[in-house]
Amino acid sequence: MAQPLGKKYGDAVPHIVDQYNGVKAEHFFTGFEYVRIDEIVEGDEALQQKLVASGNDPAMRLKCMDEDGVWGEIVNSTWCLYVMRALDDRLVEECCQVFNDWLAEYCSHAPKRLYGTSMIHMADIDWAVRELERTAKKGLKSCIINCDARREWPRYQDKVYDPFWARAQELDQPVTLHIITGNEVDLFTLHGKDRIDVPRSTLGVFAEAGPVLTNEFIFGGVLDRFPKLKLVLSEYEVSWLPYWLFRTKQIQDDFGPAMDIPTIGKPIEEYLSQIYHGLIDDPYLDKVLDVIDHKTIMWGSDFPHARCTYPDTKAVIEQVFGHLDESVRDDIVFRNCARFYNMDLPNGT
Repeated sequence: MAQPLGKKYGDAVPHIVDQYNGVKAEHFFTGFEYVRIDEIVEGDEALQQKLVASGNDPAMRLKCMDEDGVWGEIVNSTWCLYVMRALDDRLVEECCQVFNDWLAEYCSHAPKRLYGTSMIHMADIDWAVRELERTAKKGLKSCIINCDARREWPRYQDKVYDPFWARAQELDQPVTLHIITGNEVDLFTLHGKDRIDVPRSTLGVFAEAGPVLTNEFIFGGVLDRFPKLKLVLSEYEVSWLPYWLFRTKQIQDDFGPAMDIPTIGKPIEEYLSQIYHGLIDDPYLDKVLDVIDHKTIMWGSDFPHARCTYPDTKAVIEQVFGHLDESVRDDIVFRNCARFYNMDLPNGT
C-alpha cells in the first residue's frame, strides 16, 4: 500500500493552515505558496455550501446541473492547479496521481455526463506518458499540463516532449493549458506588501497561454509534428484572440523572416482548427467572431467556482449569446464541446 502523502512529505504536502503572514484566516498551502481561502469565495453562505458540496459529491453536482439545465461538464481541478507550481517535482507527481484517482472515481458516478481532466506534471516525460495512459484507462478524457515549461526545463518545443504529444494524439486526449499552472504568479498568492503587484499579476496570469501557444506549439513546430494534437486554452476567455492573431501573423510574415527563425508549415490560420478556447461570459465575443471560427469556441459555466453561472446559467447564456444565430449559439454553448471531447449527447439534442 502506498504511503500517505502527509506521512511521507510532512508539512511540505499541500494542506490547510489557520493563519499565514500574521493573518488569522484559512489558507491553502500549495506546496509552494499560500492562498487565502475566504478571498476567493463569493456569494451567500447557503450557495457556497452547495458549491463546496458539489465539488466533493457527484450526486450533488448532478442535482445542480439538472436544476441549471446543464447536461454534461468537463471537470477540471481547483486546488491541484495551484499545486502544479510546487518546486518538488516528485511531490507534484504524487499529488497529481492522488487527484486523478479521486477524479476518476468521482466521474464514474455519471460517465456520460462528467468528463474528467487529469493533472499531468511535465518534469519527467516518461512519468507523464505513463500517467496519461493510466488515467485514460481509468476513464479520464483529457489532461491539464503545466501552462508553460518551468524555467529550468527544456521548452515545450524541445523534442524531449514529443513522446507525450504523440501519445496524447494517439489517445485523442486534448491537452489543456489552464490559468495558474504556469510561471506567472497568481494574484491570490500575493500577500502583504506584495499586493502592489495584483494588477500586474492578474494580467500576467490571464495572458500567459498566448505566448506559449505562439512560441512553443506553433513556431516551435509541435503542431506541425502532431497535426491531430488537440489543444485547449482554458479560462483565458476569447477577447484577446484578434490582437494575438494579428501579432502572430506579423511574426510569420515580418519579424520571423527578419530574425531568420525556422519556417513553419502553414499559414497561422490553418493551425487554429487544432486549438479550442474556453469562454464563460466575455462581452467582446462578437469582435472575436469576425476573425476566429466560432466552431473552436466552447462555453463553460466554471461550476462550482465562485464566479460560476449557476444557478442563472440560462439567463447568462441568453445575455451573452441570445443575439447570435441559433446554430452559432448552439455550437458555442454545447455542440463544439461535445464534438471536441467526443461526448454522448441525449437523443434529440
